[in-house]
Amino acid sequence: MDQIDTLRVAGTAPPRGAEGEYRPLEVMQEGQQLRVRVAEFVDLGDAYLWQQRQPPAYLLDRLREVLATVEPVGLAADLAAGRLSPAPQMLNRVAGFTPAQCEAYTSCLRPGVRLVWGPPGTGKTRVLSDAISALIADGKRVLLVSATNIAVDNALAGVMRHRRHRPGDLIRVGPPHLREIATDPDVSLTHLVKATLAKAEQRRSTLQNRLLALKQIANDLHTIEKLVADFNPSEHERARAAVSRDRDIPRFAQQLANASDQITACRRALAQADAALQKARAAVVEASDSRTALDALNGIRREATLAQQEADRIAVRLLAARAECDRTESDLASAQDGGPWARARNRRQLNRLRNLLQEQRETIGTLGAQVQQDQALLARFHRSREPQVAALTAKVRFSREQIAVRDSALTEAQRIHHSAAVDLSAAVNEHDAAQQRLLAAEAAPRATPAQRTLVERADRHQLPAQHERMQSLRRRAAAEAPTRSRLEKEHAKAHDDYDRLRRDAESTLIRQARVIATTLARLRTAKVLLDGPYDVVLVDEVGAATIPETLLAVSRAATTAVLLGDFMQLGPVLPKPITKSKRADVQQWLCDDVFGLCGITVAADATANPGCTVLDEQHRFGHDVMHVANAVAYDGLLRAAPNTRVRGADDPEIVLIDTDRLGDLGAVRGSGPTKGWWPAGALISRALAQYHRSRGETIGVITPYNTQADATLEALRDWEETGAHPTEVGTAHRFQGREFDVVVLDLVEDNAKSRWIAQASPSRGSFAREGLKLFNVAVTRTKDRLYLIGSRQRIEQAPPDTVLACIAPLLGKKIRTVRAEQLITAPSVPEPDRPLLGEFSSDLADILAQHVRVAEIQDEKTFYKTFAEHLESARHSIWMWATWTANRTKSVAPVLGEAVGRGVKVVVFVRDARDHLQGTDNSQQNLKTLRAAGPTIVEMYKMHQKIVVIDERLVLLGSLNVLSQHQSREVMLVMEGAHFARKILEHENATQFAQQPPTCGACGSATIALHRTAKGWRWRCYARILNHATTRSSTCGWTTEPAGQIGDAADR
Repeated sequence: MDQIDTLRVAGTAPPRGAEGEYRPLEVMQEGQQLRVRVAEFVDLGDAYLWQQRQPPAYLLDRLREVLATVEPVGLAADLAAGRLSPAPQMLNRVAGFTPAQCEAYTSCLRPGVRLVWGPPGTGKTRVLSDAISALIADGKRVLLVSATNIAVDNALAGVMRHRRHRPGDLIRVGPPHLREIATDPDVSLTHLVKATLAKAEQRRSTLQNRLLALKQIANDLHTIEKLVADFNPSEHERARAAVSRDRDIPRFAQQLANASDQITACRRALAQADAALQKARAAVVEASDSRTALDALNGIRREATLAQQEADRIAVRLLAARAECDRTESDLASAQDGGPWARARNRRQLNRLRNLLQEQRETIGTLGAQVQQDQALLARFHRSREPQVAALTAKVRFSREQIAVRDSALTEAQRIHHSAAVDLSAAVNEHDAAQQRLLAAEAAPRATPAQRTLVERADRHQLPAQHERMQSLRRRAAAEAPTRSRLEKEHAKAHDDYDRLRRDAESTLIRQARVIATTLARLRTAKVLLDGPYDVVLVDEVGAATIPETLLAVSRAATTAVLLGDFMQLGPVLPKPITKSKRADVQQWLCDDVFGLCGITVAADATANPGCTVLDEQHRFGHDVMHVANAVAYDGLLRAAPNTRVRGADDPEIVLIDTDRLGDLGAVRGSGPTKGWWPAGALISRALAQYHRSRGETIGVITPYNTQADATLEALRDWEETGAHPTEVGTAHRFQGREFDVVVLDLVEDNAKSRWIAQASPSRGSFAREGLKLFNVAVTRTKDRLYLIGSRQRIEQAPPDTVLACIAPLLGKKIRTVRAEQLITAPSVPEPDRPLLGEFSSDLADILAQHVRVAEIQDEKTFYKTFAEHLESARHSIWMWATWTANRTKSVAPVLGEAVGRGVKVVVFVRDARDHLQGTDNSQQNLKTLRAAGPTIVEMYKMHQKIVVIDERLVLLGSLNVLSQHQSREVMLVMEGAHFARKILEHENATQFAQQPPTCGACGSATIALHRTAKGWRWRCYARILNHATTRSSTCGWTTEPAGQIGDAADR
């Protein structure tokens, strides 16, 4: 970003000279995006951004040249000797500052060279911002530099918020990282220059645009005139009419032939429909006796039902009468109780009840007789109908359902017959019409060969339309011709004026500014920046800068230089020849930082040095992250600010997403001795990014390796909308000086092998210490929550002097663990057996379900159905990695053969025959079956992947081996996303390995397999040798390199 002057926009080929390349008018960095603005007349169908590569030692050579001019006395000399000025005795007090912050603030205002050790979140940027504002008010000229753009911008943004500067007092030189600085017309050098040259730029652009339009008219006219030089419109019309008639004859003949075929087909269909109709009618007639008998039986049942209903009605009346009689008897007995006087008083009532009881008993007798009569009648009815029912039942050969089926079949046959008759009638009509068209066309005159050639050329070059455009352009060019000469002279003068003004404007603006903010790399390459002069030089993130470039910046200071940073963060990025150098001077001056130069390597050194102010009260993250940072890097130095929030048990600050038991999904694919990538990290990071971004939170995904960052970016691109601000993903170097609400640290550590983070330690050498710093940078970027993605088993088994050993005791206490396999549950698992998840885990599982479908395989039948559905959906390609070819091959091979038949590219990778399972007779026979189906077969030595990629958009991962038998329950994860799928194929070198294996150049055998060796991939012949006189090896051993460029694939 500090060499934007070398950026060029051009086509797919690298620019060569000025022709075909365009210089950007403006460049701005927004997160991981680089926004480039070019002139409006630039028109490239496939534009690429190119940068001229500088020599590897360009910046170091430039630094050496400038350092040679530095005086041997002064602040730079003191720093080079490790002599720091002691902390100021009298401190300037600032509201809200801690004593340490006041000391750092005062150091910026007092003469001398000092260090400020400011771990993340301790207010270092605020101190810088307030100090710069005070220096401006005091009339001082300040140079603010840093190794990173974001550190420069953060400090400058703080100064801007104080609103104590005038336009042009603050100048940001170089491409800003923060949009608020890039778009500020009072601070951005690009905007300030543009405002200074606004009139010149407007005049030049106006003239340029008018000339461009005139030139385009002339170019278009010249091209079209050459194209239509011998075009005659009237002759073309006559030829086109004749050619059109000729072209119609074969088409009409084909239409007639098609119509004849259609008639034949329709007649055949009508005959088939007629036969089906007769058959359906016969079937209905056959069932007629059963239909009649069933109708009669239904009639008898209805009569019996009616009689039974009448008898039941009389029986109900009898029951009701008996109940009334019982109530009357009860009332009479109650009335008769008591003495003679009581019976005398109730004489009338007793007489009424006795009469009523008599009537009810008579009614009961009548109804009882009626019931007996009805029962006898029903019995006689059933006896009389039994012979008839038996006879009718014997006639029933078909059930009602069978009769209904035959009726439906007859209706359908009638419909088909009618449709076939209509189709035949339409086909006959079309045949007659086609015949008439053909006869009319054959009677017309034919086109000559010359006419056909004329029309073909006119169509190919669109000559009629081009002729009309040529006439229009001629009229327009004639009208504009007198203007062009005048505009060219005016533009030449305007261009000279603009170049002269632009060369002077930047230097003038920089010399007039009170505060210059830029990077150390730009400082050493720009003379106007080096010339100064500066009263005060402030270097932020000095731990990420080399000693020479820091000394260069300090040498520009007249009175004061303050260097702020953190030696427990990542140091400068240096070329390998420098970091590997054994020279003592290289190690001292290039591989160390200024803290080390002054004897400060641990917290105790910093607190003991009087010239180093230590900021120890942090305000960014919470108690738990601070505890981790203290344990890993700061020896308990950091303390929480008084207003640091105390979190509840249901709101963990640190969450470990445990990848154990994820199978192949959670296995790291090595791309070097200690680095690699895995699908689990990319998938979980994508879900976490979606979860938190939907809540309006900023999130950064940090990983140790570029390969994992690339995989995660590809997975995110499948979710994030094109043009939207992407989630920030990268290695820790990209995030130094940044902060996010949420940080995801993808450790890329499984339980199989220790990689960089697992080896990170303060006492195991430079590589392990660099890993510790990487971990510390990632952990201290967060403001609200930190996620760790990795193996809990790896953390629990960490050696005692490593970073992971520092966090192992916090598991289950300060660090909440979420088991990743519980977030991915097959839909067939019963609800009671599903894992109990909290609110956060449930939300995360729901988001994962949007990206991953879980297919559970319980037996061969369900496997074939599930897997075959995916294979049958393929339209372009199927890539399959399956270790062994066992019994499943028999069911999968036909599906793959069908895919090959419909033009799908199918490539299958399997182990070679030297494997004890793949070498069995059964596996080799199944491999022959697979070869016969047509896919390309590539054998690999000791391959273990279980992957299927379909159409470069669908990825199947999991525990299954798609070509081998397995009796236990298996799970197949189905992930959609074109970018992620292409990343898988790229990592596996799929395209390069998809070639047909070569024939052995020594023995002529086809038994060739891919081998991964220390020197890369090789084809190797493993054919058995019968004659061992010339070699001790049992196999041929001939090797050759695969064709094409092979990437750094997995460390299999």
